[in-house]
Amino acid sequence: MDKLTKKTVITISSIVATTLIGQFLNVEPIGLFYTAITCVIITNVDFEELIKTSKFRAIGTLIGGIMGIIFSYIPLFLILKIIIGEILIILFCEKKLNIPSAIASVVFLIIVYKITPEPSYIYGFKRVFDTFSGIFITLVITYTLKKF
Repeated sequence: MDKLTKKTVITISSIVATTLIGQFLNVEPIGLFYTAITCVIITNVDFEELIKTSKFRAIGTLIGGIMGIIFSYIPLFLILKIIIGEILIILFCEKKLNIPSAIASVVFLIIVYKITPEPSYIYGFKRVFDTFSGIFITLVITYTLKKF
């Protein structure tokens, strides 16, 4: 099987698996969406590269989630939360951890902008859980299919 076909099979299999499992567990559509996005973003035919990408995605989501939850409860103007939070995220991810800051920034902004009526800590937990679920399923499917 060539690389493009393999990547297509892995991506679609991961999305289908997370969607079926999520529907079976009555996961809300937004959770299915974030899990599917994780499958798309991290999928890689090279298993070692997938591990690396998965690690960056997991750490970034965790950092963005924690920072978003913290900053959503700090009584500052929204624009100040965004400026201070983004500076901290970019510096911490890029300088300290040497990982891309984009995913952490996206998760942070979703939480700080309060896109959902849920409390920030619940929403943050759900997004972290969705991401880790997508990573786990994609890793299992990729590992299983890497022999082909």
